[in-house]
Amino acid sequence: MRRLPVIILLSLVIGALTVMARGRNDAGRAEDVRKADYIYLEALRAKSQGKHDAAFALLQKARELNGEDKEIGVELSTYLLRLSQTDSTRLGESMRMLKEYCEENPSDIYYGGRYAMLNEQLLNREEALDTWERLHTLYPDRLEITYRYAGVLGQGGTDADRDKAIAVYDSVEVAEGKSIPLSSKKIQLYYSLQDTAAILAEADRLRESSPKNVEYQVFSGDIYSMFGINDLAKVFYDSACVLGPSSGLAYYSRAQFYNSLGDSAAFNREVFQALKQKDLDVETKLVILRSYIQEMFDDSTSMPQVRQLFDVLIDQHPHEHDIHSLYSRYLIVSQDYDKAAEQTERALDLDPADEEGWEMLTSLYLQVDDLDKAQEAIKRSLRYYPSNPRQYLVLGSIHEQNGEGEKAAREYARALELTDSADVNLLSRVYGAMGDNLYARELPDSAFTLYQKSILYDPQNYLALNNCAYYLACEGKELDRALSMIETAIAAEPENATSMDTYAWVLFKRKDYAKAREIIDRTLALTEERGEDILEHAGDIYFMDGEPDKALEFWKEALKLNPSNELLEKKVKHKTYFFK
Repeated sequence: MRRLPVIILLSLVIGALTVMARGRNDAGRAEDVRKADYIYLEALRAKSQGKHDAAFALLQKARELNGEDKEIGVELSTYLLRLSQTDSTRLGESMRMLKEYCEENPSDIYYGGRYAMLNEQLLNREEALDTWERLHTLYPDRLEITYRYAGVLGQGGTDADRDKAIAVYDSVEVAEGKSIPLSSKKIQLYYSLQDTAAILAEADRLRESSPKNVEYQVFSGDIYSMFGINDLAKVFYDSACVLGPSSGLAYYSRAQFYNSLGDSAAFNREVFQALKQKDLDVETKLVILRSYIQEMFDDSTSMPQVRQLFDVLIDQHPHEHDIHSLYSRYLIVSQDYDKAAEQTERALDLDPADEEGWEMLTSLYLQVDDLDKAQEAIKRSLRYYPSNPRQYLVLGSIHEQNGEGEKAAREYARALELTDSADVNLLSRVYGAMGDNLYARELPDSAFTLYQKSILYDPQNYLALNNCAYYLACEGKELDRALSMIETAIAAEPENATSMDTYAWVLFKRKDYAKAREIIDRTLALTEERGEDILEHAGDIYFMDGEPDKALEFWKEALKLNPSNELLEKKVKHKTYFFK
């Protein structure tokens, strides 16, 4: 056999080796793709089960095995986006993978829209615009895409872009017909182009497209009023009222027009006119009334008109719970608590399944110091809501005020039993009330344990902070802790006279008499009706700060409020301070 030249032999050997290596590489590549597909499916399964950490890790592994699979990339980009708030590298990688997927799948609305919106958020206007334009071209009938495309066109671009956006909205009108939302979008663009004539013309075209449409007449009135063309604006509002005699929108829009002109008499007249329309539904009337109340809230002279409006509505709709409920809330803001309670009672008669209403009624009776009615309201409410812990808490406080400490303790225990373990604010209030109860029953150590729980649940429970600090001062113990607690409360509520009095008393117990006197003076300045405790504290503080005559005046004033206070009587008689 002839022997081949050495150089030819070497070439054949190298060629054979290359083919063998390529075969092995192709086989390895196919294996990686297969593994990546399997891992990708496992990632989707983990995602569907809410195991997002596992899904993220699996997607990363699949991406390492097959970086060319755009579907793996787009899924991974979702997770990277969540992690990219403070990591620009991850954000860039995520956007790159998302872009690659969209380029390979240009008709995918979901990811295409997502990519466009992300670019909007990142202020990549051109990229967003290109994406929306592509989707709009592919799906011209998908209005949500059309609106997004026109929106990006109209924002931050040139006048030509805005003109193009208007043309897009015009094309929607051809298919869908004219509407206020479409005209509003075009008017915004005309406004940015400073084209007043085009704005007015758009309002005219909308109105003329359906001359008997009440909303279109009102819209024209609003536009013309905005530019100060009040004579024509009034024509359109009047036309709306003629076309829609039962339209609350027409009357109230005309009322707002008069209000903008400073014509309060016409404003009130139009609101009354709107609410007197018997054909107008109650919900619309309530919307108008709420708006009117907000408009007139700061004008105390408007109160008779507001009450008259409620009387009109109640006369028309005596059995509407929501009217009585709204009226009661208005009366609460007006501080007419007796009448507010009356309206709340009527609302609850119409709909006793109003848990918030029962709590409000209870609070109103407490506000007017009618403990019997408050207690009775709670008992009635518990027929409908027997597991309301807030009502048991209030019932306990009523027993407390009546000097029935043991009854109060039972109600507090019931409230604690019913309170959701996640409702830390209510738990704090209950433990605070239980602490007050135990201290009043001369169990101070147990009381301080519960105060500690109360403050642990809600470090901003200023009532618990105040009471715990005050009673610690009364006991003469842990005065540094008491000072820290009351300073926290004062920092949050510097005008609270009760907390200020506690602050003065803690300072007194710490023998910081000069500072205590400064604080008790501020307390007295904040207090319209000086109570016995504050006056006695003032006397004690002034005495220890070297002014016994002034101290005696305070003690005498306090004794008038409670002649049976033996310690006060002793201070006045002997003109000196006595330690308890």
